Amino acid sequence: MLISPEQVALIGQVFEAYVTEHHRSDILQILQEPDEDAHYPVVINAMTLFEANMEVGDYFNAYPSEVINIFDNTLHRAAKTVLENSTQQRWYKVKHYLHARITGQWPNTPPGCVRAV
Repeated sequence: MLISPEQVALIGQVFEAYVTEHHRSDILQILQEPDEDAHYPVVINAMTLFEANMEVGDYFNAYPSEVINIFDNTLHRAAKTVLENSTQQRWYKVKHYLHARITGQWPNTPPGCVRAV
């Protein structure tokens, strides 16, 4: 079973709202870096993300590779939005390779069980 376009849209909307709210400073810091072709990670805490929308967590558990790709694409889109809304645009450069890195304790896992993707 594949993720439907509606599900892709939902995952993207939830993730963009989440990273814009919780990782704006991380994104701005990356946008200040001089190398446009380097790979830049944004470390996302699974628990806080999935608390924002458990449905996204369910999709992530069912389709991790597909959802990570959606997160990466959405992260790039969110970075462009943050850049466009910045008052100091001249200091920032859009980066080509932004990657969401999901870490932390998953909901419904035993304490001490940490998973990084």
